Amino acid sequence: MKQVKRMMDKTWKLMFFLSEFFRDMYTFVRHNGYSPFANRNKKLFYKILIETHTVEKGLSLKEPKPLFGKDKINGIIHMLNEYDRTYSALPLEMALGAFQGYLDLHSTLGLSDDFLFYLDAYVEHLKRDGTLGNGGTKRAAPWLGNGELDAKAFLQSRSSCRMFQPGKLDSCLLTSLVELAQSAPSQCNRQSSRVHVYQDRAVIAQMLELQGGSRGFAHSVDNLFVVTSEVTAWGGAGQRNQLYVDGALFSMGLLLACHANGLGACPLNLAILNAVEKKIRSVGGIEASERLIMMIAVGKPLESHFRAARSPRRQTAEILQLHGG
Repeated sequence: MKQVKRMMDKTWKLMFFLSEFFRDMYTFVRHNGYSPFANRNKKLFYKILIETHTVEKGLSLKEPKPLFGKDKINGIIHMLNEYDRTYSALPLEMALGAFQGYLDLHSTLGLSDDFLFYLDAYVEHLKRDGTLGNGGTKRAAPWLGNGELDAKAFLQSRSSCRMFQPGKLDSCLLTSLVELAQSAPSQCNRQSSRVHVYQDRAVIAQMLELQGGSRGFAHSVDNLFVVTSEVTAWGGAGQRNQLYVDGALFSMGLLLACHANGLGACPLNLAILNAVEKKIRSVGGIEASERLIMMIAVGKPLESHFRAARSPRRQTAEILQLHGG
């Protein structure tokens, strides 16, 4: 009887999984950025930020391709014309800064094109409306310390680096970085996160091609982390998403460890389909029981002060809700 009861308990838990996954699917379908039921202005807000950041990333490369992303910029302008700025001014401010950086780049290159005249006119239009640009690029630098711990300066000085010096990082340094990242919190101290390090250029090239978000600088990546999380560490329907939370906390710890050691690093998302994840696991020799969380390109910055996407943040008041007692 006890064995039958255990079997029934396990079956019941598996049924809970199905129920919760279907509820997850309903919530995502109902509220995701493509849903016709989601608030249109809210969808435009996020879409403009995402698309404008791709322009920033292009500007942050060592040698941006002239007139890159024209269709992307035209799409951003179209969305800005439909967007209600009373929701938040950030999309307009970010786009204006990115567009101005784009124009400055081509002015430096001495290029002239009808598209640039059109974009310049649109930028002047935004300025006449009183919009202030805060997107584009900035000069960033690896953390060198200032003689004493300044947590605020340290955290706010981290930027994604997309220009690396050639060469493999020492295995002792890599071990030290992972050891620092292990201080990240983990639910019930499960420690399900795993780190795979790749320094073979052929393997890195295959993995970055599958990831798809490193075009323009993939050739300069000689050191690549892949952070994963062990599914086996988790059980029960209520824990179905917690491996991603643990893995993300660990990944942030790893990024900060790189920054603390004066290295440049660029997180590369793995918002991919299962078929692509399977291919990456195959190329990288990663167990099927591990879900991929994030790739991180890391190395010594090519320059002491490198060009990075500005990536302006929202006003804190837009995201903070104080629930008083």
